[in-house]
Amino acid sequence: MDGPEDDGGRIRRRRLRLPGLHQRPRAAHKGQAGPPPKFCVQHNNPRDRQLAYRARKALEKERAAAPEPVPVQQAVAQGAREQQVLTTLLPRVLTALEAVHQGQQAGADTAAVAAHIAEVNSAADERVRQAEEQREEAARDAGQAREEAARSEQAAADAHAEQQAAQMEAATALREAADADARATAAGVALDALSDTHRQLRDAHHELSGKHEELSKRHQELERTLAALASEHGTLRTEHGRLQGEAQALHVRVKELSGEKARIEESQRSTAADLARVQSENTGLAARLGELGTHREELRETIGRLNSRLDEDRVRHRREMAALRAQLDAARRAEVEPTSAAGHGAGPAPAAGPESGDGDGDEDTESLGNREVPVAIVDLGMHGGAGWTLVRYEDDHSGWRVLRDGEIAGSIQPEHSLHGTSLLGWSARTSHAMPLRPTHGQRHFANREQAAGAVVRDGLRRPSGTATAVAASFTALGEPEQNALVAAVVPLATATPERGGRLVRLPQAVRDAALRTALRVPGERDLQQLTALDAAELGRSKDSRQLLRALQGLAPADAGESGPVDLGTFGGRTWRLEPDLAYRGGYRVLADGTEVGAIAPVRRRKSDIVRWTAEHRRRPLGRGPSHSGRNTAAHAVIAAEGAWVPLPDLDDETYLRIPAGLRSNLFGAASRIDLRRGRLAQIQPGAYRQELHAALIQAGRSATGRIRGQHLAVLLDAAREDLGAAGSAPAQRLYEALQQIRVTLLSGEGSFT
Repeated sequence: MDGPEDDGGRIRRRRLRLPGLHQRPRAAHKGQAGPPPKFCVQHNNPRDRQLAYRARKALEKERAAAPEPVPVQQAVAQGAREQQVLTTLLPRVLTALEAVHQGQQAGADTAAVAAHIAEVNSAADERVRQAEEQREEAARDAGQAREEAARSEQAAADAHAEQQAAQMEAATALREAADADARATAAGVALDALSDTHRQLRDAHHELSGKHEELSKRHQELERTLAALASEHGTLRTEHGRLQGEAQALHVRVKELSGEKARIEESQRSTAADLARVQSENTGLAARLGELGTHREELRETIGRLNSRLDEDRVRHRREMAALRAQLDAARRAEVEPTSAAGHGAGPAPAAGPESGDGDGDEDTESLGNREVPVAIVDLGMHGGAGWTLVRYEDDHSGWRVLRDGEIAGSIQPEHSLHGTSLLGWSARTSHAMPLRPTHGQRHFANREQAAGAVVRDGLRRPSGTATAVAASFTALGEPEQNALVAAVVPLATATPERGGRLVRLPQAVRDAALRTALRVPGERDLQQLTALDAAELGRSKDSRQLLRALQGLAPADAGESGPVDLGTFGGRTWRLEPDLAYRGGYRVLADGTEVGAIAPVRRRKSDIVRWTAEHRRRPLGRGPSHSGRNTAAHAVIAAEGAWVPLPDLDDETYLRIPAGLRSNLFGAASRIDLRRGRLAQIQPGAYRQELHAALIQAGRSATGRIRGQHLAVLLDAAREDLGAAGSAPAQRLYEALQQIRVTLLSGEGSFT
C-alpha cells in the first residue's frame, strides 16, 4: 500500500473517471505553467481542478509527514492542556465568585448563587478527576499501543470522541463559569447601584436635615416678623383713624373748593363771553388801527409843533414863577420880622436856603435846595437800609422820579397807545437811563408800584452813592412811626399857593425841612424846626392834626430816671426795667433777664399829662397810652406774663400732630396774605420780619403738610397787629386760625395722632 503502485492504484480507484487520467502530467519547467493535458477535453472545469488540487495536497501531506504519533499521546496532550486551562481559570472564577458572594451578603440572597457555584465546582472537579483517570488509563495503555497497532485506530477514535466530549464538557463548564461571572458582575453592578442609591439617600438625608434646620430658623424669623407686623398693624389702624379724620376735614374742604370751582367756572364762562366780545371789538379796532396809521405822520407833525409851543410856555412859566416867588419871599420876610420880634423864632431867612441844599444842578439832578416844589410824593418805605420815595415835579408831566435817600436812583413813565386814549403800562429806567424790563416776557409793567419796585431792586444791587447824614432821633423811631411821620409831612412838603391852605404860609426853611423829611433824609435842625411848630401855626385842617400827632414821637416826655429799675419779685420771677435805646424814655421789661415786653411814655401836645403805653410780647396792652404811670404800665406787663401760657419746645413733636382741619384752615388763611405790601412788609425789626415771612411761606405751601415748631411758634406768638392792618379780613382770618391752633395745642384737645 506504501509503494507507488499502491498509490497509483489508490488514485485509480478513487479518481478514475475518464480514460488517461491515471497518467501523471509532465512536470513544467521552473517558472512555467506547462502545457495543458491533451487527453481530456473537459480538463479545465472548476470542479475537476478543485478535486485535483485536494488530492494533490493530501498526497503531499502523506509523503511529507513524519510517522504518525500514537493517537493516545495526542489525547493525553490535549487533556493536559485542558487541565492546565481549567487550573488557570478555576482560581479566577472562585475569586470572582467569592467577591460577589461577599458583596451580596448585605442586601441580596446569595444562597442560590453559592449552591450553583458549588455545583459547578463539583462538576468541574469530577471532570478533572475523570480526565486524570483517563490520563492514567492512557498511560497504562501507552505500552500496549505499539503492540496493539491494529486497535490503535479504534482507541484513537475513542480517545478522539472522548476528547471531543471532554472539550464539550470543558466548554460547557467555561460557559457556565462565564455565566456565573456575568451573574456575579451583574450582582456587583446591582450592589454598586444599591450602594450608590444608599449614598445618595444618605446625602439627601443630610441635605434635608440642613434644610429642616434652615426652615426652623426661617419659621422663628417669620414668627418674629409676624409679631412686628401685628404691632405695625395696630399702629396703622391708629393712623387709619387719624387719616379718616383728616379725610373728613378734607371732604369738607373739597366741598368748599367744589363750590369755589363752580364760581370760577361761571366766571370763566363770563370771561369767555367777554373775550369773544372783545375779539369782535378787536376786529373793528384793527380796522380802526389801519385808519389811524394813515394819520400817524400828521399827528407826529402836530406833536412836534405842540412840543415847541410847550417849551416856549415852560420858559415863560418859569420866568413868571421866579417873579412870583420873589414877591412871595418879600411878603414872607415882612411877615417873619414881626413874628420874630414877638418871640416865635422861625429859623433863618429863606434867602439863606436850607442847611443841606445847594442851588446848583440841572433838571434831571435837581437837589433839595431847588425852590421848585414837588407836585406829589409817594413813600416807598425802607429797603436795604435806605429810604425810597417817588417824587413827581411839574416838569416831569406824568413821569415819576425814584429817589434813594434823596438821590435820583431811576425814573418811571406811563406808556400810552398811539392815539393816547389807553394806558399800555409803565416803563422804568435806572439813573443811567438804562431801561428795565419786566419778567415773563412782558413789554411793560402792570402798574406804578411794579415799575418802582423794579427800580428799587436794581438800586439794591448797585452800591449806594454818598451817604446822607440822617438825624439820630429819626433813625431811633420805629418803622411805623417813621412811616407815619413821612406821610404826615408830605402835604407840607408839596404845599403850593394853589393848594395847601395855611401850610404854604410857613417859612421856606420849614417847608424845606418837611421836604427832606418826606424824602427820609432829615437833619437834626430839620426835626427841630418841625417840632417847634404848634397848632396855631399849622391850623385846624386834617393834615395839620395828622402832622401834630406824628410829631409827638419826636418830643417824648421826660422819663425822670434814666437807669435800670428793680421792680421786685412776682410769681417767683425777678422783674427789672432796662432803658430802651430804640425809644427815648422807654423801658424794656425783663423777667429773670428775658425780655417779655416794653413800656414808653407819651405826652400830649400842649399838655403836661404823661401817659404810658405797654406792650407784652409784641401785643399792645390797652388802646394807645392808657396807663397813668410807669409802674402801672410795668405791672400790666407782669399781669399779662402771668396769664401767658408758653408754647412747647421748638423740637417738640406735638407741632407735627396738629389736626388736619386746623392745618387746612391755616393754609387757606396764610395763602391769602400778601408779604410784599402792608404791615407785613414794614414790620420791625428786620430779623423778626424774616422769621415771620419764612413761617407764613411754610404755612402756605400745602394744606396737608406739617409745620415744624421753629415756624409754627413764630406764628402762634405773633400779635394781631403783626399780621396786617386792623381792617384786613385775611389778617383777621389768619389770626383766628392761629388762635384755634394755640388753644388746641395748649389744652391738649383734638386728635394728635
